[in-house]
Amino acid sequence: MFHLTTERPEDGPAIETLLDRAFGTDRHAKISYRYRSDVPPVRQLSRVARADADGRILGTIRYWRVAIGGHDALLLGPVAAEPALKGRGIGVALIRDTLDAAAWMNAARVVLVGDIGYYKRFGFAPAAPMGIHMPGENPDRLLAVALARNAFAGVSGAVERRRLLRANRLKAA
Repeated sequence: MFHLTTERPEDGPAIETLLDRAFGTDRHAKISYRYRSDVPPVRQLSRVARADADGRILGTIRYWRVAIGGHDALLLGPVAAEPALKGRGIGVALIRDTLDAAAWMNAARVVLVGDIGYYKRFGFAPAAPMGIHMPGENPDRLLAVALARNAFAGVSGAVERRRLLRANRLKAA
């Protein structure tokens, strides 16, 4: 039904249209979008689910470099599947594939804004009890997952935009 591939530059318009269908055209007003403006997503983790039959984009996922108390982290999102195909495993496949890839790239920690009921299956837990917050965001919706042992030891504070890009590797500390 679908296969995962790395996002290509020409996929941009189709991805934006899919995100509008999934989240609405007002999605850019969400707080998490402030962390995405004026910086590119992590290219190696920008994936799409393509229909086997015609290559049409059925789902998308992106990650962004952020910091938590001076420690590198990734912000997952948005992740979306074609609304008519919800429940068919597209989002699950994109998340599992990219979390594995992020760990392979030596990323230590990932945060996202979302529903714990959905994301706990991937190991995400509320970030607030870890002392992590995103200014202006509902603390109950900020979630975190460790991709490396002790990834959150000594890590607390606000999620911050990360403007500087690191070449090919994400700092694990």
